Amino acid sequence: MKKLMTLGLAAVMAFSLAACSSGSSSGKADGVYTAEMDDAAMESSHGWRDTLTVEYKDGKVVSATFESYDADGNKKSETTAETYPMDPHPSEWIPQLSENIQKAGTAKKIDTIAGATHASDDARALMEAIEKDGKAGETIQVSAAQ
Repeated sequence: MKKLMTLGLAAVMAFSLAACSSGSSSGKADGVYTAEMDDAAMESSHGWRDTLTVEYKDGKVVSATFESYDADGNKKSETTAETYPMDPHPSEWIPQLSENIQKAGTAKKIDTIAGATHASDDARALMEAIEKDGKAGETIQVSAAQ
C-alpha cells in the first residue's frame, strides 16, 4: 500500500512540475532578439524609430531594452525637456517600459505607461513580432499596420 501511495504521490508531483514549467517558458532559444518599427512607422512617429531588444535565457526574458532613435541615432530617453517637451518625459517612461516588458515576459502582459500609450502599443507589437518571427542575432522590421 505504501508503494502505491508513494507512486501516486510521485506522479502527482511530476505532473504539477510539468504544468508549472510549461507556462513560464517561451520556447525561444537563448539569445538576443531585436525588432524595430519600419520606415512608415518612423515617419508617423515624427521621425523616431521604436526599437526593442530582448534577451532570452532558458526560455525566459532576462533583459529588455525599449528605445526610440531619431535619424541621427540619438536616443529619445536622452533628450532634454527643452529639446523634447513631453510629460512624462521619455527619460522617465522609457526605462519603466523596458522594465514592464522584462517583467511581463510576453507581449500580451506588457502594461501601458500612462502618457506613453503609443510607445506602449509599439512595444507590444515589437514583442509580438519577436515572439512570432524573431531569430536570435537578427533585427526584424515591424509594420505600423500590424
